[in-house]
Amino acid sequence: RNDAIENSIASLDLDGKIVFEIGTGVGLIALLFARYGAEHVYTCEMNANMARIAHDTVATSDFADRITVIHAASRHVIETGMLPRVPDIIFTETVDCGVIGEGFYDIPEDIRSIVGPNPVILPTRIEQSGALIQSDAIRGLNEVHDVCGFDLSPINRFSTRNYFPVRAPLHEFALLTEADVIRNYDYRSHVDNLCRTMTVIRDGVVHGLLSWFALDFGGHIVSNSVHLDSHWHQAFHPLKTPTRVSEGDALRLMLDYEGVASINRI
Repeated sequence: RNDAIENSIASLDLDGKIVFEIGTGVGLIALLFARYGAEHVYTCEMNANMARIAHDTVATSDFADRITVIHAASRHVIETGMLPRVPDIIFTETVDCGVIGEGFYDIPEDIRSIVGPNPVILPTRIEQSGALIQSDAIRGLNEVHDVCGFDLSPINRFSTRNYFPVRAPLHEFALLTEADVIRNYDYRSHVDNLCRTMTVIRDGVVHGLLSWFALDFGGHIVSNSVHLDSHWHQAFHPLKTPTRVSEGDALRLMLDYEGVASINRI
């Protein structure tokens, strides 16, 4: 991740450029932009502890005079005029394993409100891929039934309905559809509910959708694909009711605004 993002930043013409980063973290990305020549980096962080850490990290670097750490949400920064002018580059990595969990829908609105005529927005796009899977083990992470002879299923009313993080390679699972791109995200565009057709490749029981992403930082890719060594988990979107399917079945996958998955036979 860090290598891909640094290579992306290093490839940019940053001379005289103002950068606005949404989601400071510990301050690494802001420091990289400063190292590679940005005139100034304005970076905002909602978490007070993280903002304090980033401030302290930046203060001990050689770039303290070219980085401003702001403890605030991006909308507050924009609406109160904390940016001296329209930024030339906007950077954010506010995604979770299922893309949308870290306030994703608010951030494109903020970006669209300040975007200039020729902005550089990183990542340039986010590609979400996935497949319907059978996995008692993964679904079992989200529900409980008989334990030591007692029915504990009432706790399942608190089960996650949209998606939760899972390290899929640690569990047995079978792909019941081919893995494919299911949705693209762009910070300039609105995201609609997803509806697409998938074909079953083997008999089984669909327990849910397994999804992962690829963040495109101008040709430098950061991904949490099942087959990559990533610090991110994959996302599992459980179906409300497991569904038995047969090879050749055509299914309509729907993924709503909150990442809740459902399927219907066509």
